[in-house]
Amino acid sequence: MLRTSLKLITGALFLGCSVSAVAYETETELVEAQLKTAESLKVANYRSSESTKSTLYIKNTNFRFVDNIGFYITDLIVDLIPNDSNQPGIFDDPTSFSLLPIKGTAILDSAKLEALLNKHVFAFKGATLRNIKVKTAKNLLGLAGEMNRKGVWVPFEMKGDLTLSEGHILKYVPWSVVVDKQDATKVLVAANVELDELLTVKTAGANLIGSTVVLDTLKLFPPPKLHLNIATASLEDRGLVLTFDNEGAGTDSATFIPSDSYILIKGGDTKFMKAVSTNSQLQVMSGNEGSELDFCLYDYRDQLTAGHLELTKEGAILAYFKN
Repeated sequence: MLRTSLKLITGALFLGCSVSAVAYETETELVEAQLKTAESLKVANYRSSESTKSTLYIKNTNFRFVDNIGFYITDLIVDLIPNDSNQPGIFDDPTSFSLLPIKGTAILDSAKLEALLNKHVFAFKGATLRNIKVKTAKNLLGLAGEMNRKGVWVPFEMKGDLTLSEGHILKYVPWSVVVDKQDATKVLVAANVELDELLTVKTAGANLIGSTVVLDTLKLFPPPKLHLNIATASLEDRGLVLTFDNEGAGTDSATFIPSDSYILIKGGDTKFMKAVSTNSQLQVMSGNEGSELDFCLYDYRDQLTAGHLELTKEGAILAYFKN
């Protein structure tokens, strides 16, 4: 009886060991499978992604730096390049990085051109132009406002076309000039007088040389610095249309979820508030249902805190910003 009991107990112990061994082996396979999956998703456990830039794929987005200064972007690939290669691109510090448009289209409509001229280019004490209004049409840029003539502000109107040179210089030569409601075009021609003899225009990005207004687009905009190599510049009803067609356009443009309006950030290191995204995988969209994304770089914190974030299984961040 005793022997039988011992045999049963011994057998049970062996059986228990066998069951445990099977369970342990099965669990190990399960864990190893999970670790293998985790390995494929793992990112480096240090800050630097060893990439010197991030690539932005922007589609159907109102991209503003501050106020209404910026572009409406239909479809554009842009490189974001930190000024210090040891630091991420810091969105709270627009001076920490530069933007290099590679391929696509950006538009400055009349309202954006007015904001750029009134609130940035000529927004300084001693400026000779103010209250500028802009109208665009095919091959036509109309400017109206007030010019300072010997301490007196008088109304003016100009009409002309733009030409592009050197990939970043826009030259505006008005064919019609009206000053203080008097047509000065014929008088200027007859008297062989250049516009710069009547008016001084000299700012960081705009100069009046002879009768040509020279706009240097590398200096026109607020930070971040724009490295613009423009392929074409044309005036249309919808505004000043700039196209880019440079080498080096990234090809990893697949969105993380379907969307018709977004900023997609891939690669490199970017910092939002106090969080650093290494090898960035971020898709910014409008949190306003049915609306295109309206992104303002200088106010992105307000937009982000009023919106929300979601994470995908693959580790990408989906950011819904409040317009």
